[in-house]
Amino acid sequence: MTGFLPERSASEIVDDALTRRYEGACGHCGTSRGFVFRVPDAPFDSVDVGPGFGDDRPSELLDPGEWLEMADAILARIPESPAGLTDAQRREAYADLDAGAAALEEVLKFVRDGADSVSPFSFWTERGRRFSLDSRWRFDAERLRDGLANVRAAQQRFSD
Repeated sequence: MTGFLPERSASEIVDDALTRRYEGACGHCGTSRGFVFRVPDAPFDSVDVGPGFGDDRPSELLDPGEWLEMADAILARIPESPAGLTDAQRREAYADLDAGAAALEEVLKFVRDGADSVSPFSFWTERGRRFSLDSRWRFDAERLRDGLANVRAAQQRFSD
């Protein structure tokens, strides 16, 4: 499946907020798509070219359930072992591990200081709420941190 490549983009004001609209065809089915994203009130302090998403605040685009679902999808593509992989395959697996770790870090941003897990009130999408209800235990802060540490350890195996 190929990704969305915008053909047009423009800035606009929506509900008194600066936004950026992207329009184009879905690379998979060809259906015309449009996405509108709110531009942050404060600019990022620095531009990091790494795989991280956003800044240190919880996402306003995806809720923690969607982030965890994304991490699962990315990490499911990782081979069990780097043995027998070409250099290109190892680099791809490493990049996927990095993106999966970044998605887990996004989930962790929803854990409030002193809390043991992501609050049930952090889920605002139907998809995220459904994922949370089906797998509430997966939003435990310690479990998320352990999962992130395991992904970072796996990255070391694919970088050697």
